[in-house]
This record gives sequence, structure tokens and C-alpha cells, in this order.
Amino acid sequence: MPLIQTAGLFTAGLIATTSLVAGVTSNGTDDAATDIQDVPCGALWSRLPADLRDDLAAVRDLPEGERIAALEQLREDALDGDYGDRVQQLAEGRDERVRAVRRLLPADLRVDLREARDLTGDEQVAALRAIRDGALGGDYGDRVQQVAVTVQQRLEACETP
Repeated sequence: MPLIQTAGLFTAGLIATTSLVAGVTSNGTDDAATDIQDVPCGALWSRLPADLRDDLAAVRDLPEGERIAALEQLREDALDGDYGDRVQQLAEGRDERVRAVRRLLPADLRVDLREARDLTGDEQVAALRAIRDGALGGDYGDRVQQVAVTVQQRLEACETP
């Protein structure tokens, strides 16, 4: 089962991972995000700073109920510059990217994500899995379903870095 199996992380993963990997692997061109789709997962993983790779891999070993908090700590570490300047810059821009995407989400999905955010541990994991399953099942509309299926396919393809 992949590390990011919850809808909140599923949604955030699409935003954050694409942005992070695009920035870290960018060759200075504006089409770096487009190029990502043609690069094997291992190549993307190998371009991340080694300490970030180690910390992300360590999250996999945690109980599911602890993973979200651990990923939030990794984000704080990135904001503090612990993984280098480029990762710090990308982490600093994350909030605006997330807000932009949230504005585009259907209202019912925004409400469900907000409610799940207020939960903790296993309750949060269960709520986010239900959101993920709903997104994959089309409960939030065709466009959300298309994005959810694409993200799921990418997660499965990159399951083991």
C-alpha cells in the first residue's frame, strides 16, 4: 500500500509533489512540469536531496495515524531550509498553490476535506480514505474523478522509490 493513501495527502500530494519535483528537477525552462510526466519515478526520486528522501522513506514505517503529523513536520523542516534553498522556496510557495487548487474544488469536497482536517489519528485516516474513495468513484464529479484516477495511477507507478 503506497505511503500516500489518504485523500487529503492524495490531493496535497498532487499539488506538492508535482511542484516540489518540478522545482527540484527543473532545468531552468518553463516546461519542467510537462517534462516530469516523461521521467521515470526513480529518476525523480533520485533528484531529491538525500536527507529529504531518507525522511520521506522513514514516514513509510510509521503507523498510518502518525504519518500526517510526520509529513507536516517534514514540511516545517523544508520551510526552515533543512533540505536546501530550492526545497525551501518550493515549500514557501506551497500554501498559495494549495489555496488556488482548493478554490477550484467542488464545494462538497472542500467541506469534507475541512471536516477531515479537524480529526486526528485513525479517525482522520478513515475520513480521508472515504474522501479518496469518493473521488475515485465520481462522488465529487467527473473532473475530480479524472484527477483522482490519474493521481492514483502515478502513486501506484511510483509506489516504491
